[in-house]
Amino acid sequence: MTAPPDAAWLPAAGRALGGTAVVVARTPLAGGYVAASVERVDLDVAGRTVPVVLKAASPVEVAAMRAVAVVRPVAPGPGLLAAGDGWIVVPFVDGTPPADGEPVPDAAWEALARVHAHWWRRRPRGIPLVDAAHWRALCDRTLVAVRGAAARTGDPAFTEVADALAAWRTDPRIDAALAGLPRTLVHGDAHRGNLLGGALIDWGNARVAPAGVDVLTLAGVPGATAPRAYTALFDALRPGAQPPGVAEVERAWAEVHVHVHYLGFAADHLGAERVGEMAAVAERGLRTLGPLLAT
Repeated sequence: MTAPPDAAWLPAAGRALGGTAVVVARTPLAGGYVAASVERVDLDVAGRTVPVVLKAASPVEVAAMRAVAVVRPVAPGPGLLAAGDGWIVVPFVDGTPPADGEPVPDAAWEALARVHAHWWRRRPRGIPLVDAAHWRALCDRTLVAVRGAAARTGDPAFTEVADALAAWRTDPRIDAALAGLPRTLVHGDAHRGNLLGGALIDWGNARVAPAGVDVLTLAGVPGATAPRAYTALFDALRPGAQPPGVAEVERAWAEVHVHVHYLGFAADHLGAERVGEMAAVAERGLRTLGPLLAT
């Protein structure tokens, strides 16, 4: 993806900011694991300097940002100023992700609860659905990375994980869990690297899925449940609904899904030992699912 021409986004950004916008300075920013054109652009708007982020975005990210923008009174991100075909403009957030061991701010949990509650059992236009077919496609993509690591390194641990993935892709426990779990709009990649203060950035992996995906990823601990800051607000916004990430089936399913989701990255960057650890957590989640689904 490449940056859009200024004529495509600058007038819309200016309207959102209340005046004619003129570019003052540009600074490239890191685009994450999936590289994209991302830059900080300092704008002059009626004598004010306003920093924004201009990002070349996939159709899914554009759709997700529009869906998040309707959440009130606060959305779990820096807010959407303007969007178009292949691009978004958002306010620049000056911050760094929380360090390992540092608690996730309550503001992030509360904002995530708002978007999960708003889109509870609803599907925003343009967002992929996590179902059995999506699960098989995820396993297939992950298999490419794991088998590539096996061919590159010759380490038999990668081959063992690849064999497990090939079996998991049609595992009936996954199909049964997905058939019964409620879905909502999820960030899909809510790790600490995508958290600036209380703002979740980079919505390119947004999905319509069980919300335990975000709960487990943001908590960063296998088997974790959402903290009170999340569950209390979700309960208030969706009275009588089961808070996402609390039900045992959802938590076990999320352990499988999240660890398979990140196995490709681990195979490319983290080595056989870490891949084996992650596969073991996914296997544990599958073993837990069986008895839960039988009750």
